[in-house]
Amino acid sequence: MNLFHLTKMMNTRSFSLALLACVAVTLGAAAPASAADLRASLSSREAYVGAPLTLQLEVADAASQDEPQIADVPGLDITLAGTPSRSTQTTIINGRRLDRSSVVYAWRITPREAGTFEIPPITVNVDGQTRSTGPIRFVATKSETGDLLFAEITGQQQDIYVGQPLTLTLNLWVKPYHDDNFDLTLSEENMWQLLSEGTNWGAFSERMNELAENRQRPGGKEVLRADTNGEERAYYHYQIDATVYPKRPGQIDADDLQIVLDYPTRLAKSRDPFGSMFDDDFFGGRSPFGGFGMSPFNRNTLSVVASRPVVADAEVDSINVKPIPTAGRPADYRGAVGQYEIVTQATPTSVKAGDPITLHIGIRGDGPMELVQAPPLAALPQLTADFKVANEPLAGIVEGDVKLFTTTIRPRREGITEIPSIPLSYFNPETEQFDTAESAPISIEVAPAERLALDAIVGGTLGHGPQQDEGASASPFDLSNYGGVDALVPAHATPTWSWLIAAILPPLAIGGFWLAKRKGTTQEGRSEQLRTAYRQIDHADSASDIAAALHGVVGPGPRSDQIDAFLARCDHAAYSGAQVEELSDLKRQSKSLLDKWSAVSSQTSAKRSTASLGGRRQVAIACLAMAAAAVVLPTSLHFLQSDAPAKTARIEDLHTEVTPTLTPQQRETILVEANHAYEAGMQASSHDAAAANEDFAAAALKYGQLVDDGVRNPKLLVNLANAQLQLGATGKAIANYDRAIALDGSNWQARQNLAAAQAAISGSPTADDASTSLSGMLAGVSANVQAMLHPAAATTLCIAAWVALWLIVLGAMTRPSLYWIGAALPTVCLLIVGFAASNLHGLADETPQAIVAASTATLRQAPGEQFPAISAVTLSEGESLEVLKADGDWLQIRTPNGTTGWVAHPEVEVL
Repeated sequence: MNLFHLTKMMNTRSFSLALLACVAVTLGAAAPASAADLRASLSSREAYVGAPLTLQLEVADAASQDEPQIADVPGLDITLAGTPSRSTQTTIINGRRLDRSSVVYAWRITPREAGTFEIPPITVNVDGQTRSTGPIRFVATKSETGDLLFAEITGQQQDIYVGQPLTLTLNLWVKPYHDDNFDLTLSEENMWQLLSEGTNWGAFSERMNELAENRQRPGGKEVLRADTNGEERAYYHYQIDATVYPKRPGQIDADDLQIVLDYPTRLAKSRDPFGSMFDDDFFGGRSPFGGFGMSPFNRNTLSVVASRPVVADAEVDSINVKPIPTAGRPADYRGAVGQYEIVTQATPTSVKAGDPITLHIGIRGDGPMELVQAPPLAALPQLTADFKVANEPLAGIVEGDVKLFTTTIRPRREGITEIPSIPLSYFNPETEQFDTAESAPISIEVAPAERLALDAIVGGTLGHGPQQDEGASASPFDLSNYGGVDALVPAHATPTWSWLIAAILPPLAIGGFWLAKRKGTTQEGRSEQLRTAYRQIDHADSASDIAAALHGVVGPGPRSDQIDAFLARCDHAAYSGAQVEELSDLKRQSKSLLDKWSAVSSQTSAKRSTASLGGRRQVAIACLAMAAAAVVLPTSLHFLQSDAPAKTARIEDLHTEVTPTLTPQQRETILVEANHAYEAGMQASSHDAAAANEDFAAAALKYGQLVDDGVRNPKLLVNLANAQLQLGATGKAIANYDRAIALDGSNWQARQNLAAAQAAISGSPTADDASTSLSGMLAGVSANVQAMLHPAAATTLCIAAWVALWLIVLGAMTRPSLYWIGAALPTVCLLIVGFAASNLHGLADETPQAIVAASTATLRQAPGEQFPAISAVTLSEGESLEVLKADGDWLQIRTPNGTTGWVAHPEVEVL
């Protein structure tokens, strides 16, 4: 190959390479940003035991990533080193901008034993994809301590029991470092400062943290000690005391204690006049080298420039930890070791059966109070025989040498006079025996439960009056709950106008029918007579024929002067011989007189018919008036006394739309659980008020969960109200009975329980007002009648009497007789009785907007606890209120006596 060909080949190759470079640069410029990069690195692949390494994980160019986690590795302590660091870098090369962002996570890896370790792959979710690093291996070796560092643990006792306090002393001996170049020996302060952050203080960690918080450290002093060769050398001796409580029997060990010292190997002058490895915290700004005149502000300041880790495992004296004996161990023993005493306090001390009592338990002793457990109350037969006790372990609060526990107990029945002594068993290591401390009994008074007094309402009170005798009347409450799943079917309120139409339609139909038939019969007979007379007049050949036709319609009774004059003219024409023209005029005039007579005759007939009714009119009017009073008056009171549209608008502002969160299957499951809890409470109520209260509370909670999920059903609301009534929450029960009635006015159980609950509220201000108002009197009459007649039978009686009454009215109008009065009066009485006993009249009752739900509610002058209360007004549980407006958690209300004020929303139930 000659020189020419070689030169041409080289030029061609150079051109190709240049072309490829241009293409690469162009493609590189057009290529999108690179995908996220994941990179892990370890500060060193060789480490000493106790000396920490740093593991870093860099996540670069990621739009999003989850926080990475590292699996535990036996023999390694892995802790996160601070928060992740974030950085962004922008580079412009030849006009091209490159942006790079990264997040760096760091961990501190401290090996606790020698060996080869492998950090498993780190998995991170980056930009929706799972990325992993590779495993990282490193080796850890133990630095030979030699005679540089010694650690030893001694104890004051040689034999102790598990849980008994043990005072341990950690002794550290550090050989002072001497630098021959500077002829300098580091002080005990300097040597203490060289302890590594990788030191694991084990049982002494709490003490070391306490010293650090107080900016203190153990003091050291120079002593003589034998080194590994048995020769006495100078050492700095440090002592650290700590109290521990052994948790298991056997020999005391210090496996979790490891002392790491960064022992210097060379000192050098610091190049930074302000630089020093020594923290001024321990030296108060003094030079660590004391009398050598080296200040931190002098260029001759020295620092450690080379060191090696020295690790010492502490030697422990032989201390035997004995187990707690099992012989003679009390059943209520819960691990307390030492000497203790127990005191109890209860509030309140006067309750009803099933009501909660807060029991405070205080335990004082010389043992580890944070480890002391509360007595097993649920396992104490002397307590559980009379009280319902929670079976969960109690959490306590330690205050000095006292630990406080709080729980709730409920008396099972009335007549219990005291809370018995609460024992606390503990092991006394001095006597090596089990001892028991007991609290003093607490005197209490337990009255009958409100639920058990529902059938003993005396003087309008619920559970506050004396019990009735065995012969007393039955309870006015029906507390049986509905168990069908159709209680989950939403219901809607029955419109009042439909019942009004049903009440007014029968009288309108009967009256219309009678009038139509009466008018039709009269007009039909009269029309036939007129048509016959018209035909006779048209075919009449003489004046006498015309007079006969007119006389046949008018009849022989009293007539008008015009008719008499016309008949006289006809008679005269008949005898004198009327002409054809005169005969035609007589026919025309007779027809005109017939038309006038027909109109006047219709009015006279109506008057005569009314007059002929005689007693029938009085009977009809009396029956109609009494029926209207029995039905229309209670309904009209609703419309006359209420401003329903405005009130409805105000109430709607207080409610928010409920979005169901439960599936139909979940609702059915909750309903079944609630019904079972209620039945269990009913069965337990006769002998265990506390258990019954717990069951009723569970039932009320589950029923309420369904209601809160948007289920509006009168049966479900009655179930909830019954459970609340059993718990003594009368105000909430009344509110839910009202809600049930608003959805179904014919729900007899809701009406019966509502009336009984309202009557059972002692001192209700609305009771006196209701007794003097018309609606109150009607409600009282209705309640008394309902007690004697079941509403189902009363409704049937009401409908039958209503229909019979209007049949009597129709009969009295068509066939007059005094017997109709005798039949009408008892029918009206039966109608009034049936209407009062049924639930139909309640459909028009005005439902209150809010009910006082708390046993004590405070009416304030403005919305807020800081405003004064209106002392002249007392809001009683179950009282009806009118809501004016809302302001956050406060409602402005008007009481029945007209007083306006503000009450906290949780204290009332908004309907």
